[in-house]
Amino acid sequence: MCKTDDETARLAALQRYEILDTEPEAEFDLITELLRSIYAVPMAAMSLIDGDRLWLKSRLGMDTTEVPRCHTFCDQTIRGSKVVQVVDAQADPRFRESPYVTGMPHVRSYLGAPLTTPDGYNIGTICVVDTIPRDYTSVDREVLAKLAKLAVAQLELRLQVTEDQQTSASTRRAFLSVLRRAMERGRRNGPPSTLVTFDLDHLRLVNQSYGHAFGDVVLATVARTIRNTIRRGDQLGRIGGEEFGIFLDGATPETALHVTERLRQVIEDTRFPGHPEARVTASFGIAPWAPHYTSAEAWVAAADELVTAAKRAGRNRSEIALQQVIARAGGAGRLH
Repeated sequence: MCKTDDETARLAALQRYEILDTEPEAEFDLITELLRSIYAVPMAAMSLIDGDRLWLKSRLGMDTTEVPRCHTFCDQTIRGSKVVQVVDAQADPRFRESPYVTGMPHVRSYLGAPLTTPDGYNIGTICVVDTIPRDYTSVDREVLAKLAKLAVAQLELRLQVTEDQQTSASTRRAFLSVLRRAMERGRRNGPPSTLVTFDLDHLRLVNQSYGHAFGDVVLATVARTIRNTIRRGDQLGRIGGEEFGIFLDGATPETALHVTERLRQVIEDTRFPGHPEARVTASFGIAPWAPHYTSAEAWVAAADELVTAAKRAGRNRSEIALQQVIARAGGAGRLH
């Protein structure tokens, strides 16, 4: 069932896929290549429609990656459950005044199918565009609808591989994508953000004392505890083994230091099913975003260096990159 009357839920469904502003991906580029080949058109695209913009995940024959949502053909497409066909935009009262018809790229014909999620929300489209009038057949429309379902299936598959099965945290790949988007916002003078990474201290001893199965319980319990403690909009990712990352959206260094200390205490206070006597702690590194980080991996590496410093200083503590923040907080990156 297609749900077209709840914009808030539609946007939440879109955000669930964490795909806006991501790099090109071969799976989606292949779909647009098929579209242009099957329909013999100069332009084909896979669009995702945010609150006020249309963003192109994949495109062929189009110069821009983002346009205002208003006046777009795809915005009309997501308002229903069927394929939308425009034979001649200059003769269609819905679109003849559109700047994309009167100006570049001089759209004359359009065929678009909504990308409908399994729970019924239209988050975008796949479409083909031509600069001459085109009257598509029922078979053409059916094929496009099926390709739209294929695109959604790829989105669902992508969603599955972005979640670590053991801890339900984001995978390393997905977490790095979150950081890359934050870096782009930072370069555009966006709000401050901070990366926190942490390692569980002496997890190997826990495995030796209680067994690897219990070690898995520890990882899953800690991850769940962190997810329940961080703010909505923050992101937990599993970087590898017992190493995790937390992206604190909009957090100043001072805020991040206080949040991290609370998380450190929460982990220290956590009890585990089956062995309530067991305890674990964690060492944290706090790296506010800075322009000199050239990649997400470099940002993670900077935070990891601080984790190493925290371990050398005795573990179960936090280290932060900015010495002036440390001094204001009372020394050595840890609140007492």
